[in-house]
Amino acid sequence: MTDLEACPKCGSIQRVKRKLVLIDRGNPDRLKANWRVSCGCEGDLSVSDLRPEFVQAGSTGQFIQGLYCELCDVGYVPEFMAKGPAPSYRLYAGGWRRVYEDGALGPLLERIADDPDSSAA
Repeated sequence: MTDLEACPKCGSIQRVKRKLVLIDRGNPDRLKANWRVSCGCEGDLSVSDLRPEFVQAGSTGQFIQGLYCELCDVGYVPEFMAKGPAPSYRLYAGGWRRVYEDGALGPLLERIADDPDSSAA
């Protein structure tokens, strides 16, 4: 496992420790999706939000080697284990444009489903 990641709640690594974390069962229909649905903290993440290499075949719920902040009393999944967050889009006349992390806008799309990165792998 790589270096510790800061707690998503307090932003510190001072009281963060490695710990087995039980995450919720995944939705089998979402296992092949490119994006995660929820955040990696406070019980929102499920098996289907993990990268495929961290999912045990046939598992509906599992313990993973996650992180835990003793100060905030929150367990979370390191970012490298989770799928990327779903992209955001902005509606324009004639269609949708993807908004990238740096604020740049993608090309005009008739439908969000036309974004080549939005489909299942």
